[in-house]
Order: sequence, then structure tokens, then C-alpha cells
Amino acid sequence: MRLGVQLLLTVLLAATATGGLFLLGGGAFLLAEGEKALWQQARAGARDLATLLTDDLLLQDRLAMREKLQGARDRYPGLAYAYVLGPGGGVLAHTFPEGVPEALLALSGERAFRLEGQVVYQAEAPVYGGQAGLVRLGLYQAPLWEEVGKVVRTGLFGLLWAVGLGVGVGYLLLQRVLEPLNAMAERVARLGRGEEVRFPEPRNELGVLGRALNRMGEEVERRERELTLLNRLLAQSQALRLEELAERVLSLLVRELGFACGDLWVDGRVVHCRACRAFCPLGGVDAWAEEALREGRVVVRAEGVAVPVPPRGALVLHGRPQVEEAWLVGLLTALSGPLAAALENARLYGLLEEKERQRAGLLKAWLRAQEEERGRIARELHDEVGQALTGLILGLEALPDDRARALKELARYTLAEVRRLALDLRPSVLDHLGLEAALERYVREFSARTGIAVDLSYHLTRPLSRELETVVYRVVQEALTNVARHSGSPRAAVGVLEAEGEVRVFVEDEGRGFDPQGVGPGHQGLWGMRERVELSGGRLVVESAPGEGTRVQARLPLEVAA
Repeated sequence: MRLGVQLLLTVLLAATATGGLFLLGGGAFLLAEGEKALWQQARAGARDLATLLTDDLLLQDRLAMREKLQGARDRYPGLAYAYVLGPGGGVLAHTFPEGVPEALLALSGERAFRLEGQVVYQAEAPVYGGQAGLVRLGLYQAPLWEEVGKVVRTGLFGLLWAVGLGVGVGYLLLQRVLEPLNAMAERVARLGRGEEVRFPEPRNELGVLGRALNRMGEEVERRERELTLLNRLLAQSQALRLEELAERVLSLLVRELGFACGDLWVDGRVVHCRACRAFCPLGGVDAWAEEALREGRVVVRAEGVAVPVPPRGALVLHGRPQVEEAWLVGLLTALSGPLAAALENARLYGLLEEKERQRAGLLKAWLRAQEEERGRIARELHDEVGQALTGLILGLEALPDDRARALKELARYTLAEVRRLALDLRPSVLDHLGLEAALERYVREFSARTGIAVDLSYHLTRPLSRELETVVYRVVQEALTNVARHSGSPRAAVGVLEAEGEVRVFVEDEGRGFDPQGVGPGHQGLWGMRERVELSGGRLVVESAPGEGTRVQARLPLEVAA
């Protein structure tokens, strides 16, 4: 329910209750006073009749007495009865059509009683002190109630008229009073939606409210700006590299607060804001930053501010923005803690990157040494062991018996295995004829050895570096080995192509498949392929599901190409 309606109902109820109380009190007062007046009228009427009937009583003129009693009805509209008693108590005259009731004769003196269902006030007056007789007069109470009712009804109508008029006038006054309040409520709602509003400040109590709301709006706007800026700074401080962190934070502070430029000082090293570097002084920030870090507070100077970022750094912002200094110091103090965490994250990330670079360098060196050792062993197997087995086979050719033929077959089988091992370790064709020829030979020998039909698709328009050729060859070799060991597929497909500045290698089969999420560190083949690909700046994607085959895809950047 609206406030105006509530106020009007309150006024209406209060006025009605007050008027009702006044009417009830007035009615009770009028009834009491009317009752007194009725008694006085009854007594006066009895005395008047006694005076009027004195001569008739002395003359015992009953007819005259009866006529005068009947005429009393005109003088007293509420007359219930009147009768005259003689000195002996007999009724001499009365106004009853059939005589005075015996029960009424027994009621002497002044009293109020019911007669035929109506209240009657009775008074009596003696004639000559009662020696000549007695006059009794009774007046009905009903006319009194009628008069009181008229007065109460008149008062009720007057009350309703007054209340209606008061409500109308009150409504108009409330509208004038509530109009600025409604305007203020509407502006408060707009303020809650984030709009910029200004409240009126009239020269009354509403002006006090308006000024308070304007101060509140300014404070809300300032807090909102502060929170927005802090949230944006927190988002920018998620950068993990020191240079990127400094650029994001300093650029935002310079742009939003109106500084000329800024620097991030860390352990004596100064990282400049690249966007505003031309406006920054060339030096002189070390002492300033060390002071802020040592004292643990924002240091304000004429040329700018320094914000401590414990335990190792400080922000130095040059220039004086057009904002309140206390608010600026509070904001930058609140920023100090999150920046300290961001700076520590950047430091730890730098250490992690350095460790990762060392690990990658060691792994590359290990892989390079592994490939070189494989090549050496492959050459020795092919040259020395292969030549020895060839000589053994030629020597066995001269022996005619069956035992010599069996040894010759064993020597041929061993020579073939040695050549296969040499090919697996490091195919010489990869070094002499290139990647395409090496893949064709490996696929042909793989199909002959395993019975799995392999479709090779090779589409490269440029030669690759030796390192990248080795990575592609090893990915195909390991993937096909997994097909032979685990898939149960009768066929496979190998593709090497160039697309969107990448070398893309895929090996797919139609075998039983597996859940890639369930592959743990124990699956050395997949992990070895992933390490090789990622060390070359690429990524490995394995797509598979139980019963739906497997697709291994490596995407390598062509920047590695020669």
C-alpha cells in the first residue's frame, strides 16, 4: 500500500474515532442534561397545574378541572397523564379515558417508572399544602430521546462532512508533500541501477534529506568507481610474466587515474610502461621506491606517488591526477596486497619457466644423443654384424648336408632381424633420401611383418628440418606400433600434410579403441610421442572411444622447417 493512502487512512480512522467519541460523549451529556430538564419540566408542570386548579378544587368544579387537565396536553407535548386527588385521596379529575389505574395511584411522589412499555417521569404538587388536594403529572421520556437523536444525527452528518472535507484537503496537502518524496524515491531507484542522479535540496526538512542523499550518491559513485577499478586491476594482475604484468597494471592506472606514466621497480630493476615510456623520467625512482617499501606506506610527492609492493617491489606513478588525495592513497593501499601476490606469482612463474626451459633443453639434448646413438648402433648392426652374417651365409653355402642348410636359414633370418632392428633404430634412408622415402619403406615393411594394410598419404610442399623429420617419423613409428599391439585392426591410414602453416600428421585405425582419459604415465608410447611433439612447439591429440577405433594427430609448426 502506498504511503499516501496509508497516511490518509490513518487520518480518516483517527478523525472518525475522535468524532465518534465526541458524539458518544455529547449524546451522553445531552441525555443527562435532558433528563434534568425533563424533571424540572415535570415539577414545573405539576406546580402550574396545582396553581391553575386551586379555585376549581375549592369550588369542587370537576368539569372545569377536567377541561384544564385536557388543555395541559397542548402545553406539554410529552404528557403521559395528569390527575387530581382530593384531600381524602379520591380522584377528582384525570386525563385517562377509562380511569386512573389502581397501580398508578399507589405510586406517589417523584419517580421514574415504565408505563405501558415507556419510561415516565412523575412529579406531584400539593394544593394549599395538600389540604385542598394533590396534582400528579407524568411526562414521557421518548421525546427526550427523539431530541437527543436529532442532535446526534446532526452531529454525525456534520462529522462525516468534516471528515470528508479534511480527507480531501489532507489528500491535496499530502500530494504536495509526497511529490518531492516520490521524486526522491524514483531517483533512489535510478541510483540503485547505477545511474548518475542529483536530488533536489529545497529549504525545508526535505532539503536535509536531499543533501544527505546527494552525499550518499557521491559516496556510492566513488565506492563503485573504486571497486570497478580494483576488479579491473585484479583481472589485469593475473598476468604471469613480469613484463606483461607491469604493462597491464601501469597502463590501466595511468589511463584510469590520469597519471603521466609509471614504472614497476623490482629488486633494483625498473620495468617501464611501454605505452607511456616517452613521458617517464629516465631515472631517480630507486630511492623513492625503496622509501615506500621500507616504510610500508604510499609515499606522496609533488611529482607523483610510490606504492609499496612487498616484499620486493614498488609501483612508481608519475604526475598528480585530479582526484582526492585521501581517496587515491586508500585505493593504492588496497591495491598493494593483490599486487604483491601477483608479483610473487610472476616470480614463481619465471622460476618455473626457467626450470621448464632447462628441462626441455636437457630432454632435447637427450633425444638428440639418443638419435645419434641409435644411428651409430644401426650403422654398426648394418655394417659389422650384417657383413659377418653375410659372410657366414656364404660360408655355409659350400656345406651340402641338411644341418648346414638349417644353419644357413637361421643365419638369413638373423640377418633380416638385424636389418629390421637397424631400420627401427635409425633408418639410413631417412638421412639420405628424406622423410617420404623413409615412411614409404617403413610402412611397406610394417605391413609385410604384421599383415596390417597401411594407406600412406604424403603431401608436403617443402623440406623439413632434420629435427622435425625425426619427430614425424617417430610419431608414425610409435603410432603404428600401438596399432599392431593393441588395436586388432586389419587396416590403418597414415597421413602427412601441410595446412594453415602447420605440419599435420595423423595415424588412424578401425580397431577396438580405448578411453584416452584412462591413459596414465605407464603408457610410455603415448607419453613419448607427446613429449617429442610438444618439445617441437606442437601438440598431440588422441581421439578414441571403446569400439570406435583410434585417431592420433600431431600438429607441428612449420617454423621449424628448414
